[in-house]
Amino acid sequence: MSKIDPVTLEIIQNRLIEIGREGGYALIRTGASPGIVHTKDLGFNISDAEGRSVVYSMWMPRHGTTLKFMLEAVRRRFLDSDIKPGDMFLTNNPHDGALHNLDIAIISPIHFKGELIAWAGCATHHLDIGAVTPGRAPQATDWRQEGLIFPPIKFVEEGRLREDLFEFFLTNVRAPQYQGLDLKGQIAANNVGRERLLQIVDRYGMYTLKACFNEMIAISEAKTRERIKQLRPGRYEATQYMQYDRMYAITCAVIVEGDSLTFDFTGTDPQSLYMVNSALPCTIANVHNLFICLLVPDLTINEGCFRPLKFILPEKTVLSCLPPAPCGAASTAGSHKAASVALEALSRALLASGQSWRANAAWGMGTIDLVFTGTDNNGAPFFTRAQLGARGGGARGDRDGADSGGVVHSTNQSIANIETMERRNPILYMYHRYRQDSGGAGKYRGGNSTEVAFKLHGTRESQAIIWYLDRDVPNPGLNGGEPGATAQTWLKRETDINSILKTEIPDFEKVKAGGGPELLPCQNPPMVITDRDVFLLQEPAGGGFGDPSDRDEMQVSHDLEEGHISQKKANEIYKRIPLK
Repeated sequence: MSKIDPVTLEIIQNRLIEIGREGGYALIRTGASPGIVHTKDLGFNISDAEGRSVVYSMWMPRHGTTLKFMLEAVRRRFLDSDIKPGDMFLTNNPHDGALHNLDIAIISPIHFKGELIAWAGCATHHLDIGAVTPGRAPQATDWRQEGLIFPPIKFVEEGRLREDLFEFFLTNVRAPQYQGLDLKGQIAANNVGRERLLQIVDRYGMYTLKACFNEMIAISEAKTRERIKQLRPGRYEATQYMQYDRMYAITCAVIVEGDSLTFDFTGTDPQSLYMVNSALPCTIANVHNLFICLLVPDLTINEGCFRPLKFILPEKTVLSCLPPAPCGAASTAGSHKAASVALEALSRALLASGQSWRANAAWGMGTIDLVFTGTDNNGAPFFTRAQLGARGGGARGDRDGADSGGVVHSTNQSIANIETMERRNPILYMYHRYRQDSGGAGKYRGGNSTEVAFKLHGTRESQAIIWYLDRDVPNPGLNGGEPGATAQTWLKRETDINSILKTEIPDFEKVKAGGGPELLPCQNPPMVITDRDVFLLQEPAGGGFGDPSDRDEMQVSHDLEEGHISQKKANEIYKRIPLK
């Protein structure tokens, strides 16, 4: 097939990228859950008939890799004769590609005049999947305790929703009033993708579209290989630790050979008894996202960008678990740490290659997850995941880390609107603000994270399921920078908060309590809390870059004036005299 002319290629490539965005908007505007509407935890792919990704998730990028894995699973399970126009397939099996089983994908073939020409795929996080406890199952020791697992199934058959499967799903989840709309929103997103792609075929022809698919992939691969060749050949290693029920060592070596990269996780600890494991597709997806952010953020991302990458992941580790090991927290536990240690190793390669401006200290790692369930004062049942804060970004070789920058390998997300969360759920947020002094010190400061204080409001008591990671594991700095603050979850019991709120909104530290403050462990059994209990969640922050003594005095003064650092830290770390 001859090459397409560059003008037509550019027009069609940009149109395909916009279709990816439009598919995501269709879900955001028709879905109901805060994670979709506000947080935008979703992905939308377009692939060619052979399953090669040509539009790689225009929303949360790591869903782009998992959708490719899940599309491959659909194609393995169903023969071409079983894939008909108007069909849509559903799956959430982590070993087929889902980040974890709370992430459900709807995958649709696209036909033109009876010929399969492409695929559209939409994945998003659902509130519940029928586990032994709402949302995730922190105490689960078997993946069957974590809720429904769907191998690839035909969910829409020749344009008609299979009502039996839809009702089965709604019967087994705890938030059907939201999740039914979310699933139908995913179907709507794929319908938009199909319609828009067929408009391209109508205008330019199927031959031209296929030629553009091939060229897009080839160009991205060539440019990615050029970028890798700029790295100094060698082996760059890093080891970090993940804390949950115990400490787990996560080891990565980045091997640079010519125009290819190998991520070798040999030496990582064996799989856990608990949910912090990651299946292999989830680990690869998170490292793919990290690679995009660090090395090729300016390229058109598609299948070609990942062809130069190789992975070595021995079986049955916390990054490559096998059933029946649970992996319900994979997307925010094992795979997060895989991306973090890969970030450190790849940053060492960048430093050795004279590209310090690309290198990053660790971003905030240490997921905090709280789920509340019960009955409000009006007798209505509720089930909600508490609004969390934002983590700090790692400092780079030429600038400070992003304050409340998010997660380096889960980009393009945002924070749910607190007013909406309070309107929907019996929770009152006292404040959501920057966590002063949390960013690691350095020539360039790590980004500060945020902290959130809240209590129940509109219900007397609730069951709470609370877990988080890395309470005692700081996020390392780079090139002499200091580590960022760890995640911490604090609880004060039997406080005077209800009487105080009549006149003011106090700091957590000023609330008087009958018990606490208690710094909770990472792993907790379900507990009962009341509207007299107050939580403080402190998100993890980014590491610093370079020796703190090299920081410019004007930058220290600016941080003091803006409240990013305290006078105490300015004196102790940066040796800065008090402001006059």
